[in-house]
Amino acid sequence: MRDLSLAVDGRIGVLTLDRAAVHNRLSRALMEGLLAACRELAARDDVWIVVLQARGRDFSTGVDLADPAHAAAASAPLGERRRLLRLGPDLVHAIQDLPQTTIAAMHGYCLGGGGCLALACDLRVAAADLRFGMPEVTRGMNMNWHSVALMVAHFGPARTKELLVTGKLLDAETAHRWGLANRVTEAGEHAVQREALAWAREIAATVPPIPAAMVKETVNAVANLATSLLHMDRDQFILAQTSEDAREALAAFRAKRPPRFAGR
Repeated sequence: MRDLSLAVDGRIGVLTLDRAAVHNRLSRALMEGLLAACRELAARDDVWIVVLQARGRDFSTGVDLADPAHAAAASAPLGERRRLLRLGPDLVHAIQDLPQTTIAAMHGYCLGGGGCLALACDLRVAAADLRFGMPEVTRGMNMNWHSVALMVAHFGPARTKELLVTGKLLDAETAHRWGLANRVTEAGEHAVQREALAWAREIAATVPPIPAAMVKETVNAVANLATSLLHMDRDQFILAQTSEDAREALAAFRAKRPPRFAGR
């Protein structure tokens, strides 16, 4: 598809988000394409490592709120809305469940849904210009996409609350210190992609894929003990969007002004 490419080089599969003009915001079409690509990769025994990267200044600034397909979901009847909002969690799970070892090459802004894609990967390389954050709560929304469980698994409860409640951005060194980034490299997309690809080749050359997949499954099973609560993400997200504060947060974001919350 136009906004996403999948290239295979030997044992390495490279998925590239390609909406650089809009900071790789996640349209519904892009998300569906990424989900389809994950399903294709899951069936390929010849690909042992998958790198997830993005073109342009930023890895991804999250869901594209201007996408008409996302807007339609926001105004759909409740039952349909719950169904449509499964796409994000399904995409995260598809990345997590890939039998291959996955590496996210993060640079620039990596926010919201974009951050969830990176968290769903097994390993992460951060460029020095990384700014990672989850701004949903500060914009009047609850978290979705299995993101709370992912963050607790990576950061622990206290740091997850700090990240979500304050909307703070993590730079590359903090991301490394907090356990988000396994490696830090020079700033920019090209530097981080080179490092991620070199690491992928190193793993492919030295690690057999079957025991690697087994270890991955075990670690994920231990880390994802809260999966029985995932329905709460979606329903709380829908409920939070009905509040006055959520409408005010969105209006303020679009008008580029500070929000005026009323606690309603």
